Amino acid sequence: MAWLKPFGIFALLLVIGAWIINAYVVVKAKARMFTDPAAIPAADAVIVPGASVYRSGKLSPVLQQRMDGALKYLALHKGTKLVLSGHAIPGGYNETTAMLECARRGEIPMENILVDEKGRSTYVTLLNFRRGSDIRRILIVSQDYHLPRALYIAQSMGFSASGLVVSGDGAPASVPAREYFTRLKDFILLRISRWFNAD
Repeated sequence: MAWLKPFGIFALLLVIGAWIINAYVVVKAKARMFTDPAAIPAADAVIVPGASVYRSGKLSPVLQQRMDGALKYLALHKGTKLVLSGHAIPGGYNETTAMLECARRGEIPMENILVDEKGRSTYVTLLNFRRGSDIRRILIVSQDYHLPRALYIAQSMGFSASGLVVSGDGAPASVPAREYFTRLKDFILLRISRWFNAD
């Protein structure tokens, strides 16, 4: 049973390391998160990461809050590009189709809307946009539990990014807790990408 002691120490170090990484990501993003659309630094594109859509095509509360926040910002900054990123579930819902319908109801011109149907994660959403556009000043609209990770990824990819915090009401209780582990995953993924120079 002597092996239990080094194993316990290793497990403790992992827990401490995970906590430090999470705290680092949150603290690093704090100064770039805003609740007032009028106080946000200038951006050339607003990115709305996808979230669940009901089979009826109705946006989930989480996604509706993101779209509402984006539309409020765009009402103050006419002509700014709107990036709608998400994915489709075969035989189920299509996030970007529902998001696009919401944007059109909000009277956003089609020429100002970019749709990414392959945004299956925040990391992929931002990577797709970096590869497909020269725009680097961006605003990400999301909930406070998600924005630190999104902003950390964006900054690591070379964006000048700010975040607009929207309400998290209606999100499943497991989502904020799951975000803790997703931050670790993306933190490691970014370092692997740099190591292999994967753009």
